[in-house]
Amino acid sequence: MAEYFQTVYTKYCKSVSCNPEVIRQIESVFRISSYLIAGRYNDSQVLSELVYSASRLMVMLNDIILQQAVKIVPKVPLSQDRIMRLLTVLEYTEVFVELAVKKLWGEVGRWIVITVIQLAKAVLRCLLLIWYQAGIQATPPISPIDRDILMMSSKKLDLVVENLMTEKTKSKDTFVLKRSGKAMRTLKAAPNENCRTWVLPEAEDIEKKLFLYKPSKLTQPQMLAEFIHISRPLVHILLLSWNGKKSWKPWMSSCLMDIASLYVMGDLKDLNPNERTELKRRTFTLFYYLLRSPFYDRFSEAKIRILLKVFGDSIPGLNHFTNPLISYIPYWQKVYFYLWSS
Repeated sequence: MAEYFQTVYTKYCKSVSCNPEVIRQIESVFRISSYLIAGRYNDSQVLSELVYSASRLMVMLNDIILQQAVKIVPKVPLSQDRIMRLLTVLEYTEVFVELAVKKLWGEVGRWIVITVIQLAKAVLRCLLLIWYQAGIQATPPISPIDRDILMMSSKKLDLVVENLMTEKTKSKDTFVLKRSGKAMRTLKAAPNENCRTWVLPEAEDIEKKLFLYKPSKLTQPQMLAEFIHISRPLVHILLLSWNGKKSWKPWMSSCLMDIASLYVMGDLKDLNPNERTELKRRTFTLFYYLLRSPFYDRFSEAKIRILLKVFGDSIPGLNHFTNPLISYIPYWQKVYFYLWSS
């Protein structure tokens, strides 16, 4: 049985590596299908989230296969890479798990699962922060790669096929024309026809273009700021259990912790581009507090509905988007991980 699955996986890797555009279209079909399913019938939202989660997991798996095919591997220990993948899987599936558990076991089961998922994410992120010195961690830790850039790598995608792995590496892949000075690929260095591109192997610094940066060494204040960010969901859930959903204490404490984390982080000049982008994302997500209860219930709801209605009525065709959005917001409010995922 294990040999059978290994054979199937090898064939799948070959299909992905030699047909990346077809695979991309299949991923898009899965993602679009999740939007088409929503609202069609009872329990459609659970199925929609299942399909959407599956599409994101498929993208993650295919990215890993393509990276291995061109030998672009994250320069982190294997155990750290596994933790990052597990965190990414949790990020991709948490909404579906919440909806499915609520359907099966009601509100009590839903909040138990929410707490377990947030606790697991916090523990794994603390391991990355303290044990592996992984720096500022993105959400999700492993984001989809730019495949257009990846396809320009010097080590072509057909290297993933086992029968080609034994082929000897050529010492010279290009030559330079005497008159024009243009570099050309040798015939011997060309990959299989179905995997061929016309980019020179040494033309691009692929790792730099894919933003595979080493994590920055954080100062003690920055470590504290990251720990505040990691612990914020647990504090929020704890205060919710003590004070209830209508209390302002969970909302206020969560907001203050997010602001404090960004403030304590201090100067960003020594951080790598990925980490600076993540901090910008966290700054932008502060606007989510306008949509989070109880602030949304007391102040934002009526204003947002009026604003969407005005835009929908004043701009031709826009009401096809604003009207479903207005009707969807109340449901969106009821799903914890839509609004409170870290």
